[in-house]
Amino acid sequence: MVNSSKKRWIWAAWAIIWPASLFLIYQQTNLENLKWLDLGAFTALAIIVALFPIMVNQIPVFFLNGITLVIYLNFGLFVELIITTISVTIVLLQVRMTKKDLFRIPLNYLMFFLMSVSAAGVYNLFDLPGDASQALETPMHIIGILAYSMTLFMMNHILITLTRRYIYGKRDKFFERSFFWEFMTTIYILPAALLLHLLYHQIGAVAVIFIGFSIVSASYILRLYYRSSNMNEHLRNVSEVGHELTAQLNVKETLDLFMERIVSVVPADQAYLYDVTNGEELKLIRLYDPKKLSFYQKGDRMKKGEGVAGLVWKKGVGVRYGKRRQWVDKWNVIAPADSESLMCLPIERDNEIIGILVILSEQRNIYEKYQFMLIELLANFMAVSLLNAQHYEQTKQIGERCALTGLYNYRYFDDALKGLFQEGAPENPVSLVMMDLDHFKQVNDTYGHEAGNDVLREVAARLSQDIVDDDAILARYGGEEFAVILPNCDSIRAAEVADTLWHSIIAQPFHTKNTLDSDQNVSLKMTVSVGVASYPENSEDDLELVRHADRAMYVGAKQKGRNRVSIYHELNQKTENIPS
Repeated sequence: MVNSSKKRWIWAAWAIIWPASLFLIYQQTNLENLKWLDLGAFTALAIIVALFPIMVNQIPVFFLNGITLVIYLNFGLFVELIITTISVTIVLLQVRMTKKDLFRIPLNYLMFFLMSVSAAGVYNLFDLPGDASQALETPMHIIGILAYSMTLFMMNHILITLTRRYIYGKRDKFFERSFFWEFMTTIYILPAALLLHLLYHQIGAVAVIFIGFSIVSASYILRLYYRSSNMNEHLRNVSEVGHELTAQLNVKETLDLFMERIVSVVPADQAYLYDVTNGEELKLIRLYDPKKLSFYQKGDRMKKGEGVAGLVWKKGVGVRYGKRRQWVDKWNVIAPADSESLMCLPIERDNEIIGILVILSEQRNIYEKYQFMLIELLANFMAVSLLNAQHYEQTKQIGERCALTGLYNYRYFDDALKGLFQEGAPENPVSLVMMDLDHFKQVNDTYGHEAGNDVLREVAARLSQDIVDDDAILARYGGEEFAVILPNCDSIRAAEVADTLWHSIIAQPFHTKNTLDSDQNVSLKMTVSVGVASYPENSEDDLELVRHADRAMYVGAKQKGRNRVSIYHELNQKTENIPS
């Protein structure tokens, strides 16, 4: 976004340079013998051509250069500047700027003024003899005309590059698509412009009709071709993104990739992805807001029918708006600042809406119908990919979770611990807490295995609730044993965690039923022996970490009466005390 200070400088520069320079050029211009009817014909042609610009990377490309060449040769620089200004105004009106974009008017006036003056200056350097009717009589005349056209072309892109870099703060490459399209149109229009010049001096203003029709037709056809080519390129991109999405086997990665690719397919300043939660409300699960302007955060919710997203969910039909006033009253609460164009569409799978996507741009009328269809297609790709990812994660969870407790199983525990040491010694400490329920076999023998299962499930629930470290990995190690991997955790912190977990087991009795005696309710006091070991404090690798935590549990807790926490480095380690 261009700040207010830059805008004021642009307006000031235009107010000082443009009127004064135009007046000086006017004083040096002889308008007495001006053919007003001919001038009107060329002006009409320039206006018509300005109605069909090709927008390449938000930069208008049109056939004005060739027409201004003929106007300059026949009517002089002042007239060419006036007609160029009118044509540029027509192009800017099509962009439909907002109030904050009005500075683009003086900016473009200054840019085209510099282009015209520079091109005229280069042409005058050749000091060519004769009047306009003799402009193509010698090779030097033709070289002068080529120099005029190339100066216009190069100045245009130099000024565009400087403007985008120092005013808009964008680091665009010089040789972008707009450069090549402008070069192609310049080369294409130059022969037609020269033919128009020659024919004008043979048959008069009627030449504008014959040659002008060809120029306008070519301009319109090239515009259609560019839009078709642009659409095909977007379709290829969507196809590639679709393949990327279907390759994802993780729900989070699928959603992140979808949002990342959405904003690369269409221009977007903000994007919101909502999930339909339990068929009752929308939950914001992804937010694209690089400028940090949004009032909303992940996790925000809304009801069906609330806001634009809620209305699209209710009606089941997407919407596309080009101006802020068309949707701002429907938004609900605070609408995103400075946004103009909006697309909102439902994400469907099996004829059911599973999400809502909202995309916003600060530019007016930026979204075309084909872009809406492309995003809709991409959303369908994402819906299928998301289903595949969910199925994969469910299957993966079955393979890595204990069916009884819901905790990670031994296989996952082993892989996770090895993963921390996979590339050699970790830079940060790693601790391991091992726990074994005391006298658990008596519970099974006295009350039945179902009672034992109830205890194991409750132990898992208590441990899960009391572990606050986000990166901790809690697993059922086997039988009545549990283990917790604590990445980035030293022995002091690990001892605190172990003490918390120990208290969570012994603090409250466990409630179950005696399945061996008429399902009587019973209350059981359980204790647990806990061992702690840490890397690199007292272990060199993952195998030794497990071995030392196990030894701490058996030697420091079990052999000393159970129901306690034992830290490995606090053991009085003697070989005979360590079980084989």
